[in-house]
Amino acid sequence: MPERPLTLMAVHAHPDDEAISTGGILARSSADGVRTVLVTCTNGELGDAPGGIKPGEPGHDESVVVPLRRKELEASCEVLGISQLELLGYHDSGMEGWPQNDEPGSFWRTPVRRREPVGRVTT
Repeated sequence: MPERPLTLMAVHAHPDDEAISTGGILARSSADGVRTVLVTCTNGELGDAPGGIKPGEPGHDESVVVPLRRKELEASCEVLGISQLELLGYHDSGMEGWPQNDEPGSFWRTPVRRREPVGRVTT
């Protein structure tokens, strides 16, 4: 049976989470020849706008924030050596406890569906 290459998958809610949490292990794994997959669940609408403008403050515009966060995410993937980026495209619900958590369609309110495993992990 042919040997399968190792794969490391990291799943994060927001663009930039990979850089502030698992960036080191992703970069190291990539440098060691491991296939690295990054799954980012939201578009980052509630991230800071240019100039540090926070969500809810005058001048915060999601239509400006989303492409900026996407560009930053793609640059991060290049620096970290990410093999594959998967974007789930959910609307950002901010951080735990934010009022945006309760908005219809927010990532926070997205129901989790349980699925049967596709394959079996063997050692």
